[in-house]
Amino acid sequence: MKQLHDERIKQVAVGVGLILTLTGVVLGLLLGWRSLPGLLGEWLGFMLGIMTTPFLLETTFVILGLIIVISLNTWRRQQEGDEFVQLDESPSLESTAKPGHPDSLDDKIHSR
Repeated sequence: MKQLHDERIKQVAVGVGLILTLTGVVLGLLLGWRSLPGLLGEWLGFMLGIMTTPFLLETTFVILGLIIVISLNTWRRQQEGDEFVQLDESPSLESTAKPGHPDSLDDKIHSR
């Protein structure tokens, strides 16, 4: 139980870290794109102007939110491992399913 609680705290910390990093990057770009030289500064200013228009601002943050959620889910699945489970046949079923046994599938298939 303690390990599960620690895992959840770690996942929440990673999520909050990603959101704070994204917030820092966006605020840094909004405040500092003018001081970047040449084509890079012009391109970032143009992209930020497009990203911060009223309709595209919401769309941009929805897309960034989806990227964060998908990234966290991918990270979580890598940590927990594959969910694929191999089901083995029970030995008791194999012993009753011999040819000639009343419950044998082979007899039912061949009798058709």
